Amino acid sequence: MQADLKTRCPDPLRETEDLEELYQLAIRFQVLCVSQAAEKLDWDDSRMARAVRLLVEGELLRPLAGDPNALVPVAPRTAASRRLAPLHSQIARMERESEEIRAELAVFQELHEQALREARLAEPFQTIAGADAIAAEIAAASEDCRSEVLIARPGGGRSAADVLQIAWEPPESMLARRVRTRTLFQHATRFDGPTRKHVERIVAAGGEVRTLGDSFEQMIIFDREVAIIPSDGNRDVAVVIRQPGVVGFLLGVFERAWVNARPFESHNRAADVSELISSVRMSIIQLLAEGETDEAIARRIGVSVRTCRSHVAKIYQELGARSRCQLGVLIAQSGLLGQG
Repeated sequence: MQADLKTRCPDPLRETEDLEELYQLAIRFQVLCVSQAAEKLDWDDSRMARAVRLLVEGELLRPLAGDPNALVPVAPRTAASRRLAPLHSQIARMERESEEIRAELAVFQELHEQALREARLAEPFQTIAGADAIAAEIAAASEDCRSEVLIARPGGGRSAADVLQIAWEPPESMLARRVRTRTLFQHATRFDGPTRKHVERIVAAGGEVRTLGDSFEQMIIFDREVAIIPSDGNRDVAVVIRQPGVVGFLLGVFERAWVNARPFESHNRAADVSELISSVRMSIIQLLAEGETDEAIARRIGVSVRTCRSHVAKIYQELGARSRCQLGVLIAQSGLLGQG
């Protein structure tokens, strides 16, 4: 197409610097005699013929009616209109052809969307394996999403190096389309730098973010119609759910967690930090009472094993325990579980 336009609309005015000098002379005399102009500029016939030819091709000079040896200048705007006329005609033709193509394919677009809807209804559960495949499915669902997306992502901070973790996040561009976004993290992420920056961008764009001390299930729900969850806790295998009853159940799980969660503030205030730490330790105490290991507790509350053990050591110290068994007895006697 570019080659075609270049053939139809050559640009002769870029080929020589003589054109400006000859055009200025034509404007001065209004009617330019070629032989007199050659004599005045001290140009030979070849040089003059070339400059005249290029200016005529560029629509800046035109022969005077009845006298082929006399030329008159043309205003650049008029020249532009003449040269652009074929292009405008071609653009108009291409736009008509584009509309015709869209009209021809419109009926097939409707068939395509209807077939997809029927296929999704026929296959209410779909298993997807691999970070790339999961990211592609989330991207497609994000593109189709029109009103709301709910995101529950348990675990620790947001690491840019964790490809699987990023794959489970819809693009922030959804907020630009006024899609309501609610994201649920765990309390531990409030102390993670990359996660805080990520949350600041989401909130600045109009999204809502809250945190919860307890563990919860990972999920993404689009428009209350499509849910994506990990398969058996394995983040590199996902299940896409379109069955209304199951999606409704997951919505209920999310909403109950959302009601009990706390807004993710832009700054951690001292009182909030103390309360959050108490909430994290209360979750640890409950899991210790259930007999969970440090590794399992860290995974469920979204902190590192080292951080978890630091909290456990504080709990040992506060309750005066010297062994895991004694700690369990003291927790039961303390009444903390009833308070929780």
